[in-house]
Order: sequence, then structure tokens, then C-alpha cells
Amino acid sequence: MTSGSTGSHRAFMGVCITLCICLALVLFVGWRLYFFSLVNRNTLIELDHNAEKKVQDLEKLGISFEAAQASPPTPSVLSKIPATGDDIPLSTTTPTDLTTPLSQQAALYPAESTIKVLPLLETSDEVVQAMELLEKYWKTESWKDRVPLVAHSEQVAALMKDYYETQGASDPVPGALVSKARYQIDGTELLYFSYASSRPTGSLEIAMLRGPQGKFQIDWESLTGYGEMSFQEFRTTRPTKPVLMRAYVRLFEYYNYEYSNSKKYLCIKLMSESGDNSVYAYCERGTQLAQWIESDLSTTGPTGFKGYTMLISFPPNAQSNQCVNLDKVVTQRWLNLP
Repeated sequence: MTSGSTGSHRAFMGVCITLCICLALVLFVGWRLYFFSLVNRNTLIELDHNAEKKVQDLEKLGISFEAAQASPPTPSVLSKIPATGDDIPLSTTTPTDLTTPLSQQAALYPAESTIKVLPLLETSDEVVQAMELLEKYWKTESWKDRVPLVAHSEQVAALMKDYYETQGASDPVPGALVSKARYQIDGTELLYFSYASSRPTGSLEIAMLRGPQGKFQIDWESLTGYGEMSFQEFRTTRPTKPVLMRAYVRLFEYYNYEYSNSKKYLCIKLMSESGDNSVYAYCERGTQLAQWIESDLSTTGPTGFKGYTMLISFPPNAQSNQCVNLDKVVTQRWLNLP
């Protein structure tokens, strides 16, 4: 082999080695970039999943979630409605019509809530105390012994007596604990617990509010889905004055009796907390109340539900026990904050 061919061979080997080294570096850098991209992608997916879970948890309470804000939440703009509904004009016995002034129409549905996600330290004394109180509540058989465990017990005691003794109702049975969180809604701090349940939504949501001593207590009305009447009594007595009721609601297509005109009325289905009873409520299309409902329930789909606290009544001389007026949506959840 000549000296020229030896030099060419060495040059060729040098080029090959250099190319191999460059290729290896490119593959190594590319692999690292791909690895970090994959890790970041998985992290973003996990964060998105957690955020979606929080949204779903809040929507089960009927709360329209907005991103947490760095600034303090604005004061509550929700109407303060007592359980008796005494401040609601009882003359409202027909669905809202187009002649109702806009200012009155706007008062027929709640304003948006300001929601802030707060950090939850599961080992903190207040969270541990709240869990212990929940366990005590489930183990306490007498409703009278449960009164000290609930928020606003002075006012709620009478409602508990009505619920357990007059209506003959009972508490929902919780399954496994699914999730817990801490929120501030319209300036009110609360702990939130979600349990598996046989309810129509598949979950039992419990809100706990701070009591006089600063300890968290159970919001009993939203826990039980309390209404001034049971669904069965409401359908039997057919009251023409608005009655405060909590129900799972969704858009529906059922038009009959006084409300047979589907072009005139918007229909929603109201299901009791246990899912064993229901009625259909109507308001006039084109009103702000109807537009608000259509927008708020647009995400529930054909089978989903939201929890509303409402005022409903029967029309005079009702033709059936299942078609009623929707007089007002008090809150777009079962939790009624001050």
C-alpha cells in the first residue's frame, strides 16, 4: 500500500469517526430533549387532570368554577334568602313572562360567585378536627344529638326536626372518601369533602363552615338536600305559593298540560336528593331566567345534573302533580352562603 493510499484511508477513518461522534451527540441530545418533553407533558397532563377534578368537584355542588385569583375575593353578591323564603313575593304563581321588568328578572337567578382555591394541609389540627367531627356525626343516631355538630345550629335545629320527624327523611349513606379540598367562596372559607354515594350524581358532597369557636361544622342543609317539603308532599298538596326546594336539575324535553307549548316554555327536570322522585319545572323562553338556565345547564349533557336551590310552585287549579312553575333559582348549588 502506498503512502498516498494510507493517508486517504486515515482521512476517511477520521471523517467516519467524526460523523459517528456527531451522530451520537445528536441522538443523545435528541433523546434528552424527548425525555424532558415527555416528562413535562406528563406533568402538564397530571396538573390538567387535577384542575379538572377540582372543577368537577365544585360543579357537583353546583358551583361554576373560575380560576383562583391572586386578589382577595369580592364581597358576596348572592341574595340572602332565609329558609322560609318569607322575603319572596308569594304572588308569583305563574312562570316569568316577557313583561317582567329586567331588574326583577335579574333577581330571579343568582349572580356569579367568586371562588378561590386555598391550600389544604391534611395534617393540620383544623382538618383533623373536621374529619373527627364527620365521623362523630355518622355514628350519632339521634338527630337531637347531632345539632351541636352542624353550622348555624340555632336556626337549623327547627329544620332538622321538620326533616326527620315531619318529613320522615333520613341522611344519605356515605361511601369511601374520594377527595377533600379547601375553598373561599364569596369571602366564606369552607372545607369540602366528597364521598362515593348512591345519589344520582354518584357522590355525596359535604361543606363545612367555621363555627363560633373557629372550628369547622357541617352545613347540614346542603348535606341532606333539605327542602321545605318532601317531593312527595309537594306533589300531593300542590302548593300555589313558592316553596324552597333543593334538587338535581338538568334541561329536559317534557311538555304537557298547562305547559304543552314547547315554543313558549323552557323545561327542566327536578330530581329529589335520593333520585326516587321528580317533577318538571317551567319558565318562559326569552326571559333572562330562561337564558341563564340554558347557559348554566349547557354543560350537563343529556345525563348530567347540577344541584340547585329553588322556589317552585304549582299553577292554580293544576292539571297534574308533576308540572310546576319555576319561580326563582336561589343558588346554583345546595350550599346557601350568607
